Amino acid sequence: MSKKTNTHKDIEKLVFSQFIEQIPQFVWWKDVNSVFWGCNENVARYAGLKNAKEIVGLTDFDIYENKSDAESVRKVDQEIIASGKPQLNFEEQLTVPKMGKRWLSTSKSPLYDENKNIIGTIGWFNDITELKELKIELDEKNKILFNYNLELNNTLKSIELLNIDLERFTYAASHDLKGPLRFIKRYTQLLLEEENDTLSTKSTKYITSIHEAVDRMDTIVKDILDYAISGSKNQVRELVNLNELVALKILDINPTLNTEKTIKFDLPQKEIKVYKKLIGLVFYNLITNGLKFNNSLNPRVEIAYKEKERFYYFTVTDNGIGISPEYIKDIFKPFQKGTDKNSAGVGLGLSICQRVIALHCGDIWIAHSIKGKTVIKFSISKV
Repeated sequence: MSKKTNTHKDIEKLVFSQFIEQIPQFVWWKDVNSVFWGCNENVARYAGLKNAKEIVGLTDFDIYENKSDAESVRKVDQEIIASGKPQLNFEEQLTVPKMGKRWLSTSKSPLYDENKNIIGTIGWFNDITELKELKIELDEKNKILFNYNLELNNTLKSIELLNIDLERFTYAASHDLKGPLRFIKRYTQLLLEEENDTLSTKSTKYITSIHEAVDRMDTIVKDILDYAISGSKNQVRELVNLNELVALKILDINPTLNTEKTIKFDLPQKEIKVYKKLIGLVFYNLITNGLKFNNSLNPRVEIAYKEKERFYYFTVTDNGIGISPEYIKDIFKPFQKGTDKNSAGVGLGLSICQRVIALHCGDIWIAHSIKGKTVIKFSISKV
């Protein structure tokens, strides 16, 4: 019986010694006074020793050059011996001989004899220096990124407030400008009506020129107002029937327009989600441009669409004078006109369209433009 027990213990000892040498962890064991009883070869190399046998009888004060490191290690050993409870997977930074400061993920547990008495500690660790330094670097970068995002959000909020203030200012300014314009137009009209017989041809021509200038100014004010609101998200997307919307915009352009001969549109029969007021500006400007910049005896504008998985694609075709090739590249920039520099407006129409389409997560482009035919296409995201 005794022989079998000894053989069993011998096998256990053999298995243990082979096991601790095969695993990648660093393993050691100490007595109750934190004096080393042994370790695997990983620990020996880590401690700068020739082999595992050299560690027997040493303490952490013999291993670590930094006294505070040795005291820290010993403190944990004594806590485990006093409590009988293991401490698992805690991180510590120690100064290792010839290697400098290293980060370790350490576990320690009480070591018992056959009678369940604590006779020391057994411990193991993994060197996590590279992983820890990477995490520290990542945490620092995340902190920088967080601060950057915070500053960016504050900047965006400031810009949003500035945009709101600008929009309010534009509304107020346009209202204040429209008042005097209406006043000028009304009283010059009254002057023409009441003093027509006494006015000379030259005076009548002057007053007519004033009327035309007022109309141009009114158009400019409207364009600037539309441009200001075209980049604003202070609205919500809503379901809209585009056929009905375009019909209303045509009435705004010219209530007497013969749409059967002049404007043909084939748009989604179902309602689609858009910024209603803003998308109305797009159709208004594209139809207006197609009719205004047109020398044909029978001006025509046609609007068609195609539905795809993520977008609606719209095509607006007119038989107008086209856009001069040298202007196409910059045609969507503010204050850029395609041909006649003296025409009414300030060249904001297509820029307004681009800003609105951008809010719909789409794109707008000149697909084709020659004298007698211009094709403009744009897309609207479904979400």
